Amino acid sequence: MDTTESVVAELNVALGTDYRLVRQLTGGFQSGAFELTGGVVLKWTDDPGWATRVRRADELVRRARAVGYPTPAWLTVGTTAAGSPYQLQEFVSGTPVRDYSVVDESLARELIAICELQRGLVPEPGISWSAWSRGVVLEGWDGVWERVSKYGGDLLRRYELLCRPYRDAVLPDDDFVHGDLNLGNLIVQDGRVTGIVDIEAAGAGSRAYDLISLATSAARDGAAPGVDELFVEAALRAGGRATVALCAGAAYVSIAEFVHDRVGSAELIEYGARRVLDLLDA
Repeated sequence: MDTTESVVAELNVALGTDYRLVRQLTGGFQSGAFELTGGVVLKWTDDPGWATRVRRADELVRRARAVGYPTPAWLTVGTTAAGSPYQLQEFVSGTPVRDYSVVDESLARELIAICELQRGLVPEPGISWSAWSRGVVLEGWDGVWERVSKYGGDLLRRYELLCRPYRDAVLPDDDFVHGDLNLGNLIVQDGRVTGIVDIEAAGAGSRAYDLISLATSAARDGAAPGVDELFVEAALRAGGRATVALCAGAAYVSIAEFVHDRVGSAELIEYGARRVLDLLDA
């Protein structure tokens, strides 16, 4: 089985480099990012199933950066002999957001403008967050909705009511979608966004997915008052009510299952999900 040290050693052989491990970068529920010498960041996973996803994200990152989307450049992508996919990124200046109250109206409007850069960047079929959202909410994909129904209570029933009218809706499917865009994945400097990270799950879909994810994060993580509402309004403009409803429902059950056994986290997730429902008046 690979370790971070073995991945660094293997990529040094493959690339003819002499990178050394500096420190693990922390934040979020999972930690798989490491600063190396030379101003680069290593991300890797021991799940071989992510290799195809990471290669696809590599192409999407190039497209997004070409229109000004502020995600770090990917320098190389590879797979170890044991099958662990990895990537090297540039190390961007700035500080990860940890005091979420700094996300005020000005920063929120900057993020909304950034999300507008995602429009129409993925015209060809492929990994689709829109298809996944419809599948999870309306067709039982992955069984996640059923599993969350065992503990989701009235909150899940409210999402069912919200999504029920849109069984026949066709969701936009040609935007670039980050897929995990929350306030913890922002790097800022002097009040501006210098980096959006953790982008390995990128795919096609509607940018409304990222905007409604930001709204939920803003509500649960304590952004400045009114910021969550700005993100909801932007999501509705970007994708319409049907898209926002299905994306919000899918995003809720996905993260609710992920944090179910984490003390304190589940309550925050539910608070953000309820706030989004209230803003949608659902």
